[in-house]
Amino acid sequence: SSGINAEWPLRPGSESRDYNIIKSVQSRLGINRSSRNFLGSEIISSLPLQMSLFYNAYFSPLWFTATLTSLLLKHSELPEYYQFVTPTVFCMMSMLEAIRLYCGYLGNLQERVPELAAFWMVTLVLQLPLCLYSLLNTGSIVPPLEVSVQGILLGFL
Repeated sequence: SSGINAEWPLRPGSESRDYNIIKSVQSRLGINRSSRNFLGSEIISSLPLQMSLFYNAYFSPLWFTATLTSLLLKHSELPEYYQFVTPTVFCMMSMLEAIRLYCGYLGNLQERVPELAAFWMVTLVLQLPLCLYSLLNTGSIVPPLEVSVQGILLGFL
């Protein structure tokens, strides 16, 4: 077969002519070994998780604005106990969303296991039940705007 195999194992310690030719051709073609960090170990961050976090970070201000607007409009019509519970849930979700996105970015991109574990725990133990409460609560008034943004947020979770 003619052509250069980009996956051919290169030996950085080798000063052979073949090694230098391969490295030169790879640099001209834009082939790099970007799946490895500076110590030579393989990077194992998750691209689907990073894409989800990226789009979730852009969606969060829209979610915050829509949910806050919905909360302000319906607050006076809620029963007395929901007038306390619903804003509390909104405040908790807002703070947890910021913590969750921060831990997700840090844990995934820098491959830090404690931050990634915190991301998954905040997502599954705290954020998911609060989102389901906001979306499926039948005793409260849930306008269509809130249903749509909570549904999208649930999709990101």
